[in-house]
Amino acid sequence: MRKQRHGINGVLTLLNYGIFALFSLMLVVTGARVYRNIVNTGNENTKMRSSFSYVANKVRMSARSAGTVRMEERDGVDVLVLESLAEGYETRIYYYDGALREAYQASDQDFIPEMGEEIMELPKFYIEETQKGQLVLNAVDGEGNQYSLHLHIEGKSV
Repeated sequence: MRKQRHGINGVLTLLNYGIFALFSLMLVVTGARVYRNIVNTGNENTKMRSSFSYVANKVRMSARSAGTVRMEERDGVDVLVLESLAEGYETRIYYYDGALREAYQASDQDFIPEMGEEIMELPKFYIEETQKGQLVLNAVDGEGNQYSLHLHIEGKSV
């Protein structure tokens, strides 16, 4: 009878350690999944903030100088045109082929969307011009969340 009790105690101890190991493994896997989601969300937020900040700073720099800011459609692509201080040159910011792009070119040079420098890959990005003289920057992240930034340029017509 004593031998049987000793065997049962050993099995129960082993079962206890097994259950502890199983729950520890589940905790590690769950923690890794949560950490991955936090990192992915942080990266998406950084992309959105960076793209908005980039465009907003370019617009503000152009508006503070003697340049003008305007929206145009070129070859079916909405383009934000920022005239440069250097006469005859402009910066063109637009969304094409899954990326926010920029091209600094002579004003009379043909618009070729593929030639713009890729600033950042984004699922969707577009710029709207409102009747109140504002620019509205809109972006959608990989999870379908929509973000927008309203820019008002004082004393400049947009």
